[in-house]
Amino acid sequence: MITNSASAGHAPELGKEASVERSLQEPVSTKSYVNTFFAGVLFANYMIARASRSSAWRVRGVTRAKQFVADHFDSIDFGMLGRFARFWSVGRNVDLKASLGGLRMTLVHSAPPPDSTPISMDTISAILLPGVFWEGNKAKWIWKTKSKRNIYIGVLLYDLIPIVVRQFSESGAAQNFAKCLHYLLWSCDHFFCISSSTALDLRRYAETCGYPSISESKTQICKLGPARFVLDAGALAEHPRIPGIDAITPGKFVLFVSTIESRKNHEFAYLLWRRLALKHGTNLFPLVFAGKQGWDTESLLKRISHDPVIGGHHIIHFGSVSDNQLRWLYTNCAFTIFPSHYEGFGMTVAESLAFGKPCVASTGSSIEEAGQGLADHVDTLDGLEWIRKIEEYMFDDDCLQNRSRFIIENYRPYSWDNFTTPIIQHMLGGMQSAADRRID
Repeated sequence: MITNSASAGHAPELGKEASVERSLQEPVSTKSYVNTFFAGVLFANYMIARASRSSAWRVRGVTRAKQFVADHFDSIDFGMLGRFARFWSVGRNVDLKASLGGLRMTLVHSAPPPDSTPISMDTISAILLPGVFWEGNKAKWIWKTKSKRNIYIGVLLYDLIPIVVRQFSESGAAQNFAKCLHYLLWSCDHFFCISSSTALDLRRYAETCGYPSISESKTQICKLGPARFVLDAGALAEHPRIPGIDAITPGKFVLFVSTIESRKNHEFAYLLWRRLALKHGTNLFPLVFAGKQGWDTESLLKRISHDPVIGGHHIIHFGSVSDNQLRWLYTNCAFTIFPSHYEGFGMTVAESLAFGKPCVASTGSSIEEAGQGLADHVDTLDGLEWIRKIEEYMFDDDCLQNRSRFIIENYRPYSWDNFTTPIIQHMLGGMQSAADRRID
């Protein structure tokens, strides 16, 4: 209700109280064909930029399109906009439907609740940014607001991936991340970091770039946990019904949960399984990639699908799975792997251990924190050790069962309360301090 228009840099419109759901169901006659047509043109511009692989053009295009639709969501005919999508989807590399699907979700979550009224800035003592701060102008708006009012600012920081390992981020996103972090480093009172690694990266970056130093007291470690995701195996009796699930046998496959992108290092996993397939043939457990396809991975997936050694059955990709389906995969896999180059935390490692499954994971960043000393961490430069450990778990059932039992007895996942309580308590304290300073 505060930042619905703050990201655009202006005050909320007092009369704009209609809900998104109601606006999407209104008769076409109440909608503006002009605004719908213009929104279609803006998204066409974005899709052309996407097809041309121009990062800067693409980022500008999608930002303008989303901002326009956000400002006119109650006067756009989404049916007509859908027809624009079908028109632009004729091109092989153009898919406006995906953009529209993401756009609808963005609008539902960014619009004010039904019958709500904007909150006056004069009544606010503290603001917490708990998610993506590098889209739009939220960070700059926070900095401007902080300079005018005595407001306590807290930020939940997951990682500095677009800065620390910039090679794994789109250039436009990396530039925008650094710009937005700049404003927060001058305005934020406290950073809640999801790992000690993230907090260390933040302090190093501030020191290297000449920002005011960030003391340890200004950062707080609030580690994530999979406790709410894990269910008893008894709740998973029903078959997951994932397309292609018949290609794997419960207890006889290895799981790799992650969006498919270069940072997660699926390339390394593919090369491992290719070597293992040459050595073990049909005795090799298939490797399951569970996760949607990210950016810049088309060539990798094409090589895997065309590789005669892999043969379409040694590596299997499930691109879209529900929570229950993912629980089934964790429960029924033999063990997991996670060779990521860099993580803000490493939730896949934590989830694997929470299900009592051994995890062979990479070293560095925060991945070892997530493992709590119970995962098997191997440097990705040591491919032979990765193969040895995978073969050990795959072909020595006693070793696999003993390790699983040890994990079940010793792993203690972080709970939701462990994560949220320090954030809430600190923000309430900061809010009270800001209010006291106002009175003084």
